[in-house]
Amino acid sequence: MNVPYYQVNAFCKDSYSGNPAGVCVLKDWLSTDELQSIAAQTYLPETVFLFLNSPNQWSIRWFSPLVEIDLSGHGTLAASHILFEEGFSEGAKSICFSSSSGELKVTKLENGALSLALPSLPSRICVASPLLIEGLGAYPNETYIGLDCLCVFSDESIVLDMQPDPILLKRITGARGIIATALSADPKVDYVTRYFAPACGVDEDEVSGSIHCILVPYWSKKLEKDTLRVKQLSSRGTSFKCGVSKNGIWVEGKADTFMRGHISI
Repeated sequence: MNVPYYQVNAFCKDSYSGNPAGVCVLKDWLSTDELQSIAAQTYLPETVFLFLNSPNQWSIRWFSPLVEIDLSGHGTLAASHILFEEGFSEGAKSICFSSSSGELKVTKLENGALSLALPSLPSRICVASPLLIEGLGAYPNETYIGLDCLCVFSDESIVLDMQPDPILLKRITGARGIIATALSADPKVDYVTRYFAPACGVDEDEVSGSIHCILVPYWSKKLEKDTLRVKQLSSRGTSFKCGVSKNGIWVEGKADTFMRGHISI
């Protein structure tokens, strides 16, 4: 069986930036083991699987090379780009996805960017463990735990120069990954971030979407702003807009198709 497969750079500014994701459009669901095997074979930060339930209503699942993920922002952005650009949702201005994290909606904007609506996720303050401090090689000013562990630092340079130990960070339990963030030194950007998820098979994510489910509520309250600009300090990182919505948060970014083809199953 041949399955349409695409590789997409999400949250990109050109063809060689952003975070890569694989997108597979299925006619029938495969078993979870088969989906995980495909993701291990593609070995991208996320491989996304789509199945059409009804017009413009798709089921979506996300897999890292090691595990299934509950929520992937950049994977959803990549999937939406393919559905809009490859004729799967021809004429539609928005697409709805049903997922393990609830319903997600992506809207195509007039400037070509995609706006992804995401839930606002709770987090609670906690004490940074010795393992976390050693793994990051830096001591955070504030630490919060939720879907991810959020570490807030006093200066952008600390986040930029950080050289974490993925072997140590992989041993941290109770969180999907670790977010490092600080106020931006650039007046055109509100905050910066890096994201480490070695337990999911991703030592450092190039550009992340779902981490802003925690970051936007934090920085929006801190800066008293509803619309923010963030920059991810990775080798392929870019800056993009995000903000608070009535029912959660939103992130906005562009995507670019790098590869088209089929995979044989």
